[in-house]
Amino acid sequence: MQKYKNNKGLQKRIANYGGVKMGFGLHFGWSIEGPIGSEYKIDASYLGPDVHMSSRLEGATKGYGTGMLITDSVVNLMTGNKKHLRQVDRVMSEG
Repeated sequence: MQKYKNNKGLQKRIANYGGVKMGFGLHFGWSIEGPIGSEYKIDASYLGPDVHMSSRLEGATKGYGTGMLITDSVVNLMTGNKKHLRQVDRVMSEG
């Protein structure tokens, strides 16, 4: 990632290029796996309300200015010291 951030060509072509930013949304639940593709290439896809929740969390990382948001269902599965976690909001979602 550092290599891309310092690439002179990218800096020249993209104004204010600050590097690659990634966000993660973690949630625990169920999903259904299914194949998507053609006879030449098949990828796995996952569907379900819990998958959708992870996607919504990932999208919300930008608004909260953080790289990762996790739900209480993941926190409850964690063992050890959780002192580096903090609650940023309390949200009731539909579905």
